Amino acid sequence: MITQHKLLIVEDDPTTALLYQGALRSIASEFVVYSGIKPVLFLLENDGIGEFDLIVTDLKLPDGTGAELVREIRKKNSQIPILVITSESDSVSIIEVMKENVQDYLIKPVLPKELLKKVEYHLSKRSLDYKTSILEKEKIISLEKLLDWYSFKNRSLEAGEFNAKELHKNLFHVLRASLSQGAGFGILVQIIDIIKGMKQTETGDYILEKEILSILEENANYSKKVLNTFAEIENIIFGRVPEEEIPLSLFWNELKSVANDLESQTKIKNHKILISDVSKNQLENHSILWNREYFQKLFRELLINAMKFSLDSSSILVLLEWKSDSISLSVINVVGSDLKIGEGIPNEYLDLVFEPFFRLTKNLYERYETLDFGIGLSFVKETVQKFGGTIRVSNILDHLGENVEPKVEFKLTLPYSSSAK
Repeated sequence: MITQHKLLIVEDDPTTALLYQGALRSIASEFVVYSGIKPVLFLLENDGIGEFDLIVTDLKLPDGTGAELVREIRKKNSQIPILVITSESDSVSIIEVMKENVQDYLIKPVLPKELLKKVEYHLSKRSLDYKTSILEKEKIISLEKLLDWYSFKNRSLEAGEFNAKELHKNLFHVLRASLSQGAGFGILVQIIDIIKGMKQTETGDYILEKEILSILEENANYSKKVLNTFAEIENIIFGRVPEEEIPLSLFWNELKSVANDLESQTKIKNHKILISDVSKNQLENHSILWNREYFQKLFRELLINAMKFSLDSSSILVLLEWKSDSISLSVINVVGSDLKIGEGIPNEYLDLVFEPFFRLTKNLYERYETLDFGIGLSFVKETVQKFGGTIRVSNILDHLGENVEPKVEFKLTLPYSSSAK
């Protein structure tokens, strides 16, 4: 049965508009398509915009911009979900329009499944008030950093100047400096403004309420954790992390210790961490280079990442694979259906999950006590590469059960140390 949703599409290319309608036909019974801004403004003047459940608009239109249109819509209606569609080169435009309280965006060429997934999600949240919140503002800041990174990286690639080591040095140094000066932590600025409006003593001192102090401390601690992670990544890139040669038995025992420490997190969604059995002889006969503190955090990031994105009451598998010159560690999980990303990570995102500030979903996972800032897997990648290894993520099919089951695998490979080869 087709859900009775009515959608407004603002797109000047008729073929593209038809493509969008075809992609959304399963969730909408009525479409209204306009090729420019003027008809929509007429609707606004006559209070006709409220009859729609969601708006999809291009940012580039023949009689104006999508940003102008969004601003006019928001003057009359703060709740209707709006999705903007643009080209990859429009990063500045995307940032500006997101500040007008746009719920989501898509970059051309638009994949029908991706469009359907995003529209479905925002229609399901239709009853919520979409007024701009501090969280939404933080999302904009995160988006800005992500788009700046893509633009910088693409320019370097096109100019033939891509040097991975120097690129990462510049990136993390600039971002960390920016964050330490307050960018990205708008909530702290908001709290300071609140404090300024509080009661003052005769000498001009502010009387700080207990609740405000608690919020301030909480967000200051969060900010500190983010900056500390950037400092750790900087230490890796600039060669400040000491390394030592250890037998694989120590590596394996540390992994099991971290997994045991995460027992309380496994109870959040009733998960089990299943670690494969390995030969003690092989563990003692091979060595690798590592830094204990950094690998503890690496193990924790990979396991919690698997739990956050796993199906309830499922198992996270940890496997070790022996090779002639290296060892591979795999963390495998089933993707939760509540994430609305399908049965695995979309192929177009597989190369992006390790990029700074990239987040597969907008969900926050406070119960796992993680940053949810899009830099945890960046830390993992930089750590693995520091010690001569590689890491990749892929969608796999598990044939071991009664039914073939799609899963996601994070696989890191580390070389044996030279003295152990």
